[in-house]
Amino acid sequence: MIFSPLQPGISISISASCIGVDGAKNGWIAVWRDGERLEFSVYRSAGELVAAHRQADVIAIDIPIGLPDSGGRAADSLARAFVGGKRASSIFSSPVRGILDATSQQEASQRHREIDGRGFGAQAFGILPKIREWDDLLRSDAAARWRVHEIHPEVSFAALSGGKGLAESKKTLEGIERRRSALAPVFGEALIGNLLERVPRKIAAADDVLDALVALWSAQRIFGGHSQTLPSPPERDSQGLTRAIHY
Repeated sequence: MIFSPLQPGISISISASCIGVDGAKNGWIAVWRDGERLEFSVYRSAGELVAAHRQADVIAIDIPIGLPDSGGRAADSLARAFVGGKRASSIFSSPVRGILDATSQQEASQRHREIDGRGFGAQAFGILPKIREWDDLLRSDAAARWRVHEIHPEVSFAALSGGKGLAESKKTLEGIERRRSALAPVFGEALIGNLLERVPRKIAAADDVLDALVALWSAQRIFGGHSQTLPSPPERDSQGLTRAIHY
């Protein structure tokens, strides 16, 4: 753990049932509800995060889980159609499993093309280590496989907004406010504002915090048995990992 507002520098076990997770500048930001308060911590690695939240029933995270050996995932194409409009392009195609150990974008793109006929862009390559990190953990930890679920923030925000994707970019002030407004009926504007004030910007940007919050909304739906998946029913990859986006 690299930042905890609860006990700085001390690894602890947190009892919250539902956790929302998004990538942060130096790791992963996790948010959860603790009574009348929203709490957060940031972790260096997937392993640290899962260990700290070993009592959680659901950990919902914005990362591709369940990778194809070749071809694209139905989850990605269905998610783009679900979100629609400008924000559909923010849903990247997941890499094929055979490039997870690539050490450069050029190598990743060449190998991806050899396996699948498609290249692999620089922006997607930027999150390849994070995808590999969770893939390694979930393939080696059977208990975590039952608790960790893939979400995509744009899919969750679309579902939260009546099935319509948000047009505004999350990197703009307008986009930030639009996402805060969508989350306000769930968590309360005051709690959201308080959380955003407490998370240092050097740790996580405002859009990362809001993405983690909508992941928490999805985690609560999964826990309550009200979530849906793209595709439905979920698929499995060659390693037995669930291949679906939950919302």
